[in-house]
Amino acid sequence: MIPTIKDYPKDKTHYEHYADDAYYIFLQKHGFFLDVPHYHDSIEIMCVTKGKTTVHLNGATHDLSEGEIFVCNSQMVHYYENYDDDKLALIVVLSGKYMRTFKEVYKNALLPTFLRNEDANKPIFTIMERWFADENRSILIDTAYANALLDKIVTLYGVIPVDQSNGNNELAIQFINYVNDHYHEELSLESVAKHFGYSKEYFSKKFKQTLDKNFLSFLNAVRLQKAIELLQDKNNKMSFIEICLACGFNNTVSLYRHLKKVNYKINRENAEDKQLKDGQ
Repeated sequence: MIPTIKDYPKDKTHYEHYADDAYYIFLQKHGFFLDVPHYHDSIEIMCVTKGKTTVHLNGATHDLSEGEIFVCNSQMVHYYENYDDDKLALIVVLSGKYMRTFKEVYKNALLPTFLRNEDANKPIFTIMERWFADENRSILIDTAYANALLDKIVTLYGVIPVDQSNGNNELAIQFINYVNDHYHEELSLESVAKHFGYSKEYFSKKFKQTLDKNFLSFLNAVRLQKAIELLQDKNNKMSFIEICLACGFNNTVSLYRHLKKVNYKINRENAEDKQLKDGQ
């Protein structure tokens, strides 16, 4: 069975093993970009069809505008900044196993990361738009579109040699995995710095350098995303206060404040939610 948008897991703060199943291909059109640093073995291609965003990649920032394309190669830590409400992007995720043939043909090479020639990008956008509009998708059709997409990118932009100096990215992955495994605990800058054998000051600087996001902002973003997952899960019977504590927030006011920042509307029908709404 081919995965659909509703089947796609929302948790992107750790290694996305589900996206690396054989021939896993995922398509999504949306205007709210994930703002939590994450990584996966898959190739992620984002075509901006409207508005603009900022891509954070391996500790550096890059602006991306309408008509431009971002290609995230395997194991690269990245996230998108949500400062423009009027935006839309077409995103495709091609699993690591699906990309095996590509990697065998283009040994020690990667797809270029930022495709900024809007005229050259037009045939790439055309393939993406036709793919998204195809109502008769199957694994063979998806594979055909994916092959055409990769061929067009390579034909227009070529490939680039692999950069072996990837120390910061590997450290960023360690930071991401640790927070993802312990977000529900009482984490602090001091305790996490101690775990990695750093002073608080050095760890703070190193975390910001590798993830382009400070530690507390990242921790709260992970906790918030976990909470939203539970709030959206219709099978979850946890109360609001239970969700709050399970995700590492000290109180409901703190969680509500973070939900309000991202304009998330609470619609769980239970007394605690109503009590929270009455206090707004």
